[in-house]
Amino acid sequence: MLDSKFSTGDLKPVSSRKTVHDLVYEQLRDALMSGAFEARKTFTIASLSERFQTSHMPVREALRRLASENALSISAAGTAYVPAITADELQDISRARIIVEGATARIAGPRLTSDDVAALEQILAHHRASATAGNSTEMTAANRAFHFHIYRAAGSPVLMSQIENLWLRSGPYVRFLSDRMSGLLKAGHKAGFTDQHAAMVEAIRDADWAALAAACEADIRSSQDLLLDILASEDDVST
Repeated sequence: MLDSKFSTGDLKPVSSRKTVHDLVYEQLRDALMSGAFEARKTFTIASLSERFQTSHMPVREALRRLASENALSISAAGTAYVPAITADELQDISRARIIVEGATARIAGPRLTSDDVAALEQILAHHRASATAGNSTEMTAANRAFHFHIYRAAGSPVLMSQIENLWLRSGPYVRFLSDRMSGLLKAGHKAGFTDQHAAMVEAIRDADWAALAAACEADIRSSQDLLLDILASEDDVST
């Protein structure tokens, strides 16, 4: 099983008074990053306070903090909501991800050990099994676990912070794709979702850091292209 912190799980009550704001923020941030909430999903302070079993203040501060990171938007009425998805923003986020994550993977490469390769192979096997089973939630968790295992090896808090923010802003797109995953898997996309991950593992074994970065970038680009195709097709249907 994957570490639960990589899964899209339920929000849990917060009992610690000392770090209540941080705990509310961290849970909401992780859920957003994992694609737990669809675009235009709204959040009321009252409902979240009840869910977390806290006062309104830590929830309000967490929502403001997430809005400052562009993970949420705040309406004129003060309601927080997940931003709508657009092709232009998707391309902008993907472009930034390709630059930052490709470079981070290249830095991380020489630091990865045989134990890391074994761990990545295990995650890859889980990802493939999830695709075969049509389990989009586990696929999403495995994808995140795979990438972040590599990125953490770079040993750069600054780069990790940038990557986490990009994944945070990608949350609505992750959810959008996840909601359509069952149809994609039935259409024969099973292998395609893990091809670049397999290439990344092979590049690490070969100590080919340029190939590792290239496979990482290709993985991000393929997801972007798939999402753009879906957005375009659904836009054509709606018009």
